[in-house]
Amino acid sequence: MEQKTGETHFYYSWKKPVLDKSFKTGVSLHGHTWHSFESLSFLPGITNKISPLRRVMRWVEKRYEQKWHQPFDYSKGYWTSPVSPQAAHALESQQIEKYNLNPLVSFTDHDAIRACQELRSGKNLGKKTVPDTLSIPVSVEWTAPYKNAVLHIGIHNLPPDAGPAVLEKLHAYTAAPKPAVLKSILAELNSFPEALVILNHPLSDQGRIGFEIHESLVQDFLKANTGLVHALEINAMQSWDINRRVARIKETFPLPLIAGGDRHGFEPNGVINLTNAKTFPEFVNEIRHEKISSLLFMPQYRKSLIHRYAENVELLMREYPDLPGRTFWYDRVFYQCPDGVTRALSQMFDTDNTAIKVTDAMRGVLGLANRAARPVSPIWARSEKTMEKE
Repeated sequence: MEQKTGETHFYYSWKKPVLDKSFKTGVSLHGHTWHSFESLSFLPGITNKISPLRRVMRWVEKRYEQKWHQPFDYSKGYWTSPVSPQAAHALESQQIEKYNLNPLVSFTDHDAIRACQELRSGKNLGKKTVPDTLSIPVSVEWTAPYKNAVLHIGIHNLPPDAGPAVLEKLHAYTAAPKPAVLKSILAELNSFPEALVILNHPLSDQGRIGFEIHESLVQDFLKANTGLVHALEINAMQSWDINRRVARIKETFPLPLIAGGDRHGFEPNGVINLTNAKTFPEFVNEIRHEKISSLLFMPQYRKSLIHRYAENVELLMREYPDLPGRTFWYDRVFYQCPDGVTRALSQMFDTDNTAIKVTDAMRGVLGLANRAARPVSPIWARSEKTMEKE
């Protein structure tokens, strides 16, 4: 099927034919590894709705306040995934290869390019290595405050030599944001002819300012930076309704839609891109200049979103004995203390205490609930839902 400039096509793995046989390549974008620092700022909103978890976190807050004589600031904490760059690359590649497609994989850890650098070095890729490790793009998910909103911008395929210097500028902007500086940085990114700039999960209210206010600021951001963003992301961890609303932004800003999985754990990306491009720069050219895009929704996207999130949380909190130093969930949660030292939760508290035991018990219950729900989860799936349905 030949696509015209400006077109976005959607394919669904549960429909026949699954996809046009002319596609040769599958592209996995927006995946995270254990080098990605994931903010704890979201926790209060969740724990306030779950009484047992709220009690656990209140215990943590009190213990912290007693030791440091300061309130516990969730914005100073973060967690990391148990998934290594090598395991993540294998996970994404294998899913794509099941569809007889050649894989292209781009990881966008939060404000970090270490995973990309590690993979490009060929380090620990195992027996089945990437044919050309230097073809792995240097990419990042940039936390970019804009007025009262917080945006996440996916930046793919930076020139390897320029990556560290660009990252330093991104960090500086995040620490002291100014709209004029933001536009200057986006213009610099556009000066790299093979780089791709994507507004990730555009309608995800990261700053918690209210959905409608956030959406209006997204529109304002796109208007102020016309021509500097190349695509809007259809996010695999967002609902059909939210993704359709993202697609409607296209009516005002004629940008191609692009797939982003937002994978943090062991479930491979729920949406991938389809292309005939053989290399990542060729794929970038399709999006930036031809403005054509094809997306494939994977089987897991049909599951209940609540079930998928619960399944992911259970796996992220599981014990991994083969990961020294990262074995337990409390080894993978960190906090910057007032003395300037960032410590793992296991270094801050006695792990043989009631709060840890209660959290472990809750994780066990969550795991049992997930396994019990698997036989009925297809019932929750809505196969008739597609991006085209209004």
